[in-house]
Amino acid sequence: MLSLIIVLLLIAGFFIGLRRGLILQLVHLTGFILAYVVAFIYYGDLAPKLKFWIPYPSAIEHQSMFEIFGNMNLETAYYRAIAFVIIFIAVKIVMQIIGSMLDFLAHLPIIHTVNRLLGGVLGFVEIYLIVFILLYIGALTPFWGLDTTISHSSVAGAMIEHTPVMSEKLKTMWLAYIK
Repeated sequence: MLSLIIVLLLIAGFFIGLRRGLILQLVHLTGFILAYVVAFIYYGDLAPKLKFWIPYPSAIEHQSMFEIFGNMNLETAYYRAIAFVIIFIAVKIVMQIIGSMLDFLAHLPIIHTVNRLLGGVLGFVEIYLIVFILLYIGALTPFWGLDTTISHSSVAGAMIEHTPVMSEKLKTMWLAYIK
């Protein structure tokens, strides 16, 4: 079921990008990349502070999805992931506001079909990256139902383990430097 939802989200991302067009979708994807960079720089500062505000869910007995992460401190990784998402969403909202002010760029006279098609491709990429990050965080969260759902989805497993560059980057970022 999760695989079907992921595929539908990716298709929706393509059509959203198709509707926006290349220029507007490029503005949105640039906002995504900037949000990622800012979150990458500052998540480490915010993560320790979240321990006082957000309780770590108690561990579960059935942890099949956690085997991906080995014997690492999942609590620290959990707070790092939450800090990353909070910063990412805040920056993304600001960039969406700025992007909406640049909406007029979508109406510049360029080849209509190419603009829409390339916008669709970028829309797909943006949704893929968002779903990937959410799945990765879901895999770090010790809720039995979520763990089971993700581990039974071939699409989710493939995204978490085999996304070029990003799979290893997030694993390194959130798990490798835990003391």
